[in-house]
Amino acid sequence: MIGTQKKRKHRDNLTGFLFIAPSVVIISMFGIFPVFFSVYVSMHKWRIKKGRFLGIDNFEAAFGNLAYVGLLALVIVAIFFGVKLLSQRAAGTPRLPSRVSKALGILLICGGLLGAIYSLPAIWENGDDDMLDALRVTIWYSLGTVPVQLALGLFIAVLLDQNFRGKQAFRVIYLLPYIVPSVASATVFERLFSLRPESFANQIFRIFRAEPLQWLLEVRGIFDLLFGWGIAREGTGVVSAYWTTWAAGPSLALVSIMLYNYWVYSGYYALIYSNGLANIPRQLYEAAEVDGAKKSTVFFKIILPLLSPSTFFLSMLGIIGTFKAFNHIYVLRNAVTRGAADPMSVYIFFTFFRKSRFGYASALALLLFIIVMGLTLVQRKIMAKRVFYGE
Repeated sequence: MIGTQKKRKHRDNLTGFLFIAPSVVIISMFGIFPVFFSVYVSMHKWRIKKGRFLGIDNFEAAFGNLAYVGLLALVIVAIFFGVKLLSQRAAGTPRLPSRVSKALGILLICGGLLGAIYSLPAIWENGDDDMLDALRVTIWYSLGTVPVQLALGLFIAVLLDQNFRGKQAFRVIYLLPYIVPSVASATVFERLFSLRPESFANQIFRIFRAEPLQWLLEVRGIFDLLFGWGIAREGTGVVSAYWTTWAAGPSLALVSIMLYNYWVYSGYYALIYSNGLANIPRQLYEAAEVDGAKKSTVFFKIILPLLSPSTFFLSMLGIIGTFKAFNHIYVLRNAVTRGAADPMSVYIFFTFFRKSRFGYASALALLLFIIVMGLTLVQRKIMAKRVFYGE
């Protein structure tokens, strides 16, 4: 009897392994193996065929002296622990005395910020200028799209939660740009934001008696265009020149691509938020109405906390998506902008296929993977405790 049970158990296990075997093979071949092989390629001078072993030279070529990268890592750790100490104090469960926790947290954050102010310009001076510019474009792209898409998606979802005529038709309209293939929608968007005076965007500006803009061909930063920031003077030091470049903001070409993102992905965000709103019990709204709560109170005390799982999911998905975005950016970018709208994904593509620097491109891909993984872990660490899943 026992032998029969063991045979049945082994047969069931074997059946289960046979069912998952195709998926395991496909994921191993096209997911896991390429990661390890890219590590191998990144350590060699690799063009058409494998060259000599370089070790970490490709990584050092990206950032210059790796000592500055180590210093930047210490800076990030210091800021992280400083924020953690202050958050523990705010939560009322500090492991250290209150004054000590507050002082140590502020000291770590201030020290980390000072270290970042001086370590980042040093990396910029000694590293690969084109790669670091692409990384700055990627950071601006992520900062400029994810929060706005979250806000627009939430606004549309709350609007659709109301009863009004044409609600179903509006659902189709706002989700349509997301359903259309990205290459096709990007081509349409390129026509709308053309530099021609008769383009749709410039015609809108003409209504307000504004001059036509270059849009996807404008390399100047948006803050430079609006306020005149980011104009470096002659003889400016490395630190000032670096932060002046940041002060100019993202180029108008990149901002135009951000507008494309709002147009396409806000509908998807609204769809996820709508599903979250549908799961909120209506009894909570009725109880709040009986208590005389205002709509703003209902929004901030009921809707936002109960939508925190959706916000957590969408923010994580958005950051990962912006760091690896490629298709629509490749369609909308223009060589005239000299990389002003090229994020890391596009720069890695050109390094690999146009320059045939396979080893260096693999090293950059691994660096991008590490950055995305680190941001994901930090985001989970910070937001996980603030997500309310209900009871």
